[in-house]
Amino acid sequence: MYIVSGATGHTGSVVAKTLLEKGLPVRVIVRSREKGAVFETLGAEIAVADLQDAAALTEALQGGKVLYLTNPPAYQSEDLFAESDKVIAAFLTAIGNSGLEKIVALSSIGSHLSSGTGNILTTYRLEQAFGNLEIPVTFVRAGGFMENCNGVLETAKTAGVLPSFFQPLDRKFPQVAAADIGRVAAFAMQEKTTGKEIKELAGFWVSPEETAEAVSQVLGRKVKAVPVPEDQWTDILKSYNPPKNAVSSAEMFKGFNSGHIKFETENQIAGKITIEDFMREALK
Repeated sequence: MYIVSGATGHTGSVVAKTLLEKGLPVRVIVRSREKGAVFETLGAEIAVADLQDAAALTEALQGGKVLYLTNPPAYQSEDLFAESDKVIAAFLTAIGNSGLEKIVALSSIGSHLSSGTGNILTTYRLEQAFGNLEIPVTFVRAGGFMENCNGVLETAKTAGVLPSFFQPLDRKFPQVAAADIGRVAAFAMQEKTTGKEIKELAGFWVSPEETAEAVSQVLGRKVKAVPVPEDQWTDILKSYNPPKNAVSSAEMFKGFNSGHIKFETENQIAGKITIEDFMREALK
């Protein structure tokens, strides 16, 4: 039995559907049966559990062989790190009480770094917590999600500009579509491995200017990348994040722009979905 947490999220949904398409037995962990209905129609089992509830997770993992584990930052909480640590603790208890044979966990570029990474510190903590288990663990360290652009596409359509925290605008940053992450993770779940394995998934190296050009091509008119001034970052981020999380997000962008946040190895996996492919779908 392949178990997928975060099945209603960007990557988890791809993992679950990819495994189901191969005819493999899948159980999805969701917060309510209603949220899992689409997977049930595809043949998956449904397990209802809050990811901070160790008892519910323990039950959800029973009979499982491989787990896809996600712990996305809780941006709307007062402290995303505290919430992340609760999920990690609950999963550690549940996994210890399970018969799992392998874990594939979603991680991030820069997760080998213990400071200066902002929100990515959540996946550093995740790797530290699960990296020494007795069963094999594969961490999929992904570059920046292409989906993060979705929040500014309306501005691109209406104003002809694409605001960017990533700077300078001609620097290339790793960008990967969630569908590519899910594809790589689903493949990793079916691999026989030993010990701790790290897959660094870069996707494509794309600059903000190239992203704006991809948007321009789809819209059929010029869209220009514009830098968001660094002295405005925290105030802007506070408009849709609690203060502590806004400061953490700003630190993450500074880490990318300074070059501090980077992949640990040179052996990065390329994606299949280009920024042009992504924008054609996103702007439909």
